[in-house]
Amino acid sequence: MLAEQNRVGSPRAHKARKQRYARLWFLFGTALAVLFMEFLLHNISGKYENRAGSEIRNFREGVATAHFSANGLRLTGNPQIAGAPTVLIVGDSHVETFQVPDQETMGSALERRLRSEGKQWNALQYGWSGADGPDYVYSAPLLLKKFPTQHIFLIMNDGDFRSVAGEEARMVERDGVLTAEPLTPGMPQGRAPSYGGRLARKMKESGLIYGAALRFQMDLKPEFTEHKASAQDGAVPAAPDPKNTMELIVRGLQQSYGDKLYILYTPSQPFSADAPVETPESLLLAECAEKKMACRSLRERMVNELVLNHKLVRGFSDTQPGVGHLNARGHELVADEIDAWLKDSH
Repeated sequence: MLAEQNRVGSPRAHKARKQRYARLWFLFGTALAVLFMEFLLHNISGKYENRAGSEIRNFREGVATAHFSANGLRLTGNPQIAGAPTVLIVGDSHVETFQVPDQETMGSALERRLRSEGKQWNALQYGWSGADGPDYVYSAPLLLKKFPTQHIFLIMNDGDFRSVAGEEARMVERDGVLTAEPLTPGMPQGRAPSYGGRLARKMKESGLIYGAALRFQMDLKPEFTEHKASAQDGAVPAAPDPKNTMELIVRGLQQSYGDKLYILYTPSQPFSADAPVETPESLLLAECAEKKMACRSLRERMVNELVLNHKLVRGFSDTQPGVGHLNARGHELVADEIDAWLKDSH
């Protein structure tokens, strides 16, 4: 009887052992795959932070490593001259620019041009993703106090004028007084501080975790939020009047920065010399002319670069040509325009 039981139980025990081994091999294979992906992504994805600043590795557009000081400035890769005059470049993700290395940013290129011309100046580059026209007005007190200078170049595009409400603040006019109010109490001005403690910082250093979190934050979450909002609301909000929106934002910028401000509009990539001028561009230049503000467009340089040198200044080798952020050549054109502008203003 015992022998018969052993014969019956043995196949069951063998099957159980096979299942345990299968689970162990599955877990081992999963761990090996995770380690392999981390090995592949670590040098091109992740964020390292300490008291001196941060390093952000990016591969969404191009492949680059961006370095920032503790006060939010993008490092240029050039030695900084203590006590030298400064030029401040402000903007959104086009100035924050995770897409190109430090030495290829507009600030880095501008510093080299100025110093080659005998001007021992520093170019300060301060940008934060998602910033809009109202946000620049709201952040003006911080920027003026933190980075005192006589030259502030604001790099703008069509996304800066779509609404009187930005990511951080909204333009409000009461009794003839125009102000920028935060969307929520305590909203920080400029680049948001890094959130999370020591564990969060260590997790961000992982290329796999950081890349997955960025993918969710920038690609998946907006789609979910928009879908949820449309399902709840059902109604289409009225589009703001472009001319009125432009007037409020430009007036707010003028009141906030005064004569120190120079606005450079960077249009979408023109694919021919006959490409039509964007509506925000024409509205901005007209509004600046009326208010006697210093405003220019990068359009002419972009068209010449296309026609004469057959080069696009937007897009990267791993993205759609001509679409997205400025590439290294685009940053050089911005530096060229600022350099020429400084010469014209003196």
